[in-house]
Amino acid sequence: MVSEDDGPVKESVDQNPLEDEPDIDAREAFSLLGHEIRLEILLALLEDWVAIYTEPKSYAELMEAVGIRDSGKFNYHLEQLRGIYVRKVDDGYVPTASATALYRAVLAHRPTETFALEPTPIDADCPVCGSGAVLRYERGFVSIDCDDCEEWVGFTYSLPQRAFDRQDVDAVLEVLDARVRHDLAIARRGQCPDCAGEIAVDPRIEAVDDDAHWMAFECSTCSFVLGIDLLSATVTDDRVAMALRELGIDPHQYLWELPAGTVRLESRDPTRLTVDLDGETGTVTVVVDEEVAIATVTVRSSSVR
Repeated sequence: MVSEDDGPVKESVDQNPLEDEPDIDAREAFSLLGHEIRLEILLALLEDWVAIYTEPKSYAELMEAVGIRDSGKFNYHLEQLRGIYVRKVDDGYVPTASATALYRAVLAHRPTETFALEPTPIDADCPVCGSGAVLRYERGFVSIDCDDCEEWVGFTYSLPQRAFDRQDVDAVLEVLDARVRHDLAIARRGQCPDCAGEIAVDPRIEAVDDDAHWMAFECSTCSFVLGIDLLSATVTDDRVAMALRELGIDPHQYLWELPAGTVRLESRDPTRLTVDLDGETGTVTVVVDEEVAIATVTVRSSSVR
């Protein structure tokens, strides 16, 4: 991080060139917070934050809260935050949504005592070899995999370690599944669940012949990425859920317990991917396009639309 003391200052106090710039990169965004006074201004504004109902703080109230008497110095740092993390309204100043999102992320992932979880057997079987699955937690990621074979790619997703506070493993698994389904449902609509940026779908058609084929939902703005098999990617659709029930498969079971089915490339132009899954009473076939929009869902010879 840098402050104005670390080198020449290019911004003037009258106009912040970042204020109307929508494509600020991470380096610039972090640099705006590279001074204690700016952090204190934001913390003062966030102290009584209640979303859109947050009461503005006046210039004088902010100065008092931050403990700065030099109005020139205070005004300089306030101006650096204007438009990006601070907004001027009729009655004073309020934090922007960007500031509150950053604040929540910092609190969610703030430094705490290192959390260690020994590999823990869970009530789930490896879909390849049938051995019992194991839960791990490393570097902020929950992983479910098999120790007895290397064929199953397993299941992994980010989860703040506070999910383990006062919760047993079964409760954590419920939370994990709910979070993935939530993020997946939003990503399938073309929007990033983290930043609301545009989601690009990579169906990875060149890897269809791989037994462990998966597709990727990637945000064009932030670092969000979700890789998942085709059936799991569509299970939140009511038509697919209905078809699975007809086959005696519970669509609400944990995502890592769902059978993956067999994926095949039906067409390159236009792109059509198909997943077939055998159940107790027949076969369900789901056809999607390159954006994972469902074209058809078929059970045996009847079409569910």
